Amino acid sequence: MAKEFNNQIVGVCRFSYLGDGGFEVSKKKTEEKLAAVLYDQQRMNRRFAFFEQICLPSLAAQTDQDFRLVVLIGTSMPIRFRRRLKDLADTYKFMQVTALEPMGPLNVTKRAYRRGLPDGATHLTGFRIDDDDAVAVDYIAKTREIADQLLHLGWADDDHPAVIAYHRGIYWDMNDPDDPFYKVREIGPLGLASAMVTKVDDHSNMFRWNHRRVAAYARCWSDPTDLMFVRTLHGHNDSDRSIPPGAEPVKKWDGKEIFRDRFGLDPETVLPLMWRKFKADKAEGEG
Repeated sequence: MAKEFNNQIVGVCRFSYLGDGGFEVSKKKTEEKLAAVLYDQQRMNRRFAFFEQICLPSLAAQTDQDFRLVVLIGTSMPIRFRRRLKDLADTYKFMQVTALEPMGPLNVTKRAYRRGLPDGATHLTGFRIDDDDAVAVDYIAKTREIADQLLHLGWADDDHPAVIAYHRGIYWDMNDPDDPFYKVREIGPLGLASAMVTKVDDHSNMFRWNHRRVAAYARCWSDPTDLMFVRTLHGHNDSDRSIPPGAEPVKKWDGKEIFRDRFGLDPETVLPLMWRKFKADKAEGEG
């Protein structure tokens, strides 16, 4: 049983990070060709629109603001995009932009999490989020409460990382303006809205294993009750996302209310994203 600890919550969002692997878009491409894809102006317009109108507002609405979001970018990102991210970091005090050289997803995210840790931290509760997804307004508060309990009980310790997984959320199909919202219960842990509790120098984090395999390697605490995430489906997802079997359709009016009350999102701001015209190749991918 852990006696004393200083547990800190840090999230990592890979924002068009040019690295070695981790995304479908990065496979079989030279660094030069990958940079041309990632930093295409139209693609970046779309990524910023998602990030600024979906991801960041949901984090800004958190009832517990004692956390850090590390926005991981590549050292090759053009200065005009860095400046825009810096302006966002000036607005959102929880946000920290970190530029790192190309490397594999586990090594680079280990560094990113550590960059977000304050001095004196003994344990890290690290979550991951994409620029086009959102979490519930009490995500940080609930995750902190659960993580601290797991540490107190010794269920999460220096030798055994523990995953906190929320299995219930909203899928938002941007390709269907008439019926875009579904309530979903994921069978296994989802990378989105999941967090891993570790000691600060541990080699594991939420990027180490595919989310569908993490339960085979780490202790998992699961909560299938409250709506805890919004996952978007659109023509530019890197992964092959689809509405899962058994999903429950939600009337658009109810979906708007859920967006506002559970996720801190303004429906009148985010819903027009479905109609925005982005000139880009569907297979470009995210991240």
